Amino acid sequence: MKITTAIFDLDGTLLNTLGDLRDSVTYAVEKHGFPPVSMEQTRIRIGNGVRKLVERSIPEESRTDEMIDTCLADFRAFYGEHMMNRTHPYEGIVSVLETLKENGVTVGVLSNKYDSAAKALIEHYFGNLVHITYGERPNIPRKPDPTSVLGLLDELGGQKETTLYIGDSATDMQTAVNAGLTAIGVTWGFRSAEELRASGADALAYEPSDLLPLFAYGVPDVSKAEKALTDYGFGFRYFETKDEAVSYLRDTCAGKSVSMGGSMTMKQLGFPENFADSTDAHWHWIDKGVYCQMPDIYLSSANGLSETGEIVNIDGKCNRVAATLFGPKRCIFVCGVNKLRPDLQSAIERARNIAAPLNAKRLNKKTPCAVDGRCHNCKSPERICRAMVIHMGVPSGFESCEVVLIGEKLGF
Repeated sequence: MKITTAIFDLDGTLLNTLGDLRDSVTYAVEKHGFPPVSMEQTRIRIGNGVRKLVERSIPEESRTDEMIDTCLADFRAFYGEHMMNRTHPYEGIVSVLETLKENGVTVGVLSNKYDSAAKALIEHYFGNLVHITYGERPNIPRKPDPTSVLGLLDELGGQKETTLYIGDSATDMQTAVNAGLTAIGVTWGFRSAEELRASGADALAYEPSDLLPLFAYGVPDVSKAEKALTDYGFGFRYFETKDEAVSYLRDTCAGKSVSMGGSMTMKQLGFPENFADSTDAHWHWIDKGVYCQMPDIYLSSANGLSETGEIVNIDGKCNRVAATLFGPKRCIFVCGVNKLRPDLQSAIERARNIAAPLNAKRLNKKTPCAVDGRCHNCKSPERICRAMVIHMGVPSGFESCEVVLIGEKLGF
């Protein structure tokens, strides 16, 4: 389902405001004889409005309403003049907002920062890329109360089912949950992936460009993919984190002969180092030019995986795809959830326009896609797209074939 409306948090999502917030809080509390605050202290105190930020920065024994009000006034005066000193958009955010505008997505911003500051920052850094901005206002409860986000959604003319709420904190995820919106947690901000998951994130974005597939296709449907793949005879296992997947793969491969195709996913998972000592591991990335095509288990990733049950891989030398078709007793495809697309066509599109260009660039190939990141179906002698294999079922010579899907971004 195509998304037509986006509501973003501000601090830690669109803008890295940590330095200016820290400087302003330190100014306010030091003025009254209290110790300065660190960047880390500021980071963990952000998210519930500036009054809470100031309150948490005053020593408990001095934390009276009068002192909080005084320090808050000093904070606002200083921040009003210095809020654009060190603040900057996260790398890639402006490009994402430009793409959303080109695609007709209506964008709003909702912050617990006081309203005048939120509006000034958005106008300065993003201009007309954002349609409506709201910060904290009198008589309207702060996030995670859903009142403000639902009011903003109404003003934007959006519908819940075609809206993404995007933020970096538990407060943001709880806001989305309370409002009945799809919650997207971003990990480049002020909170961890674990906190975002625990607070109700429907999906995570690890860098701004990860947001664009969510607008094009919606949140990946793991349960739909599981049903389709198992209907085709594939085994299927889902792990929320890569650590859980590593433990499963380590135990599964113990005592077996194992070979791996060229795979950034497997490298990011720490293999072959994470294999048990009893695993007889073979990988041509380490033993250059040495291929083991008939192991007990062959481990590969995929360039695209569809919710309709197909597995897509593109290869150049073709040893990687060959071993997923014939030779091993068992094949396991290990994929991050970033590989998942709603159907075969979009999985192929991902393989050709995301995975292949990134691999061509990694290998320093002189191809058009390595330059601009898009497939040209070129005739270059260095083209790495020499074969495309689509698994629509388990090859008849295998004992088993399974997909291990991991709820994190892995590989290309």
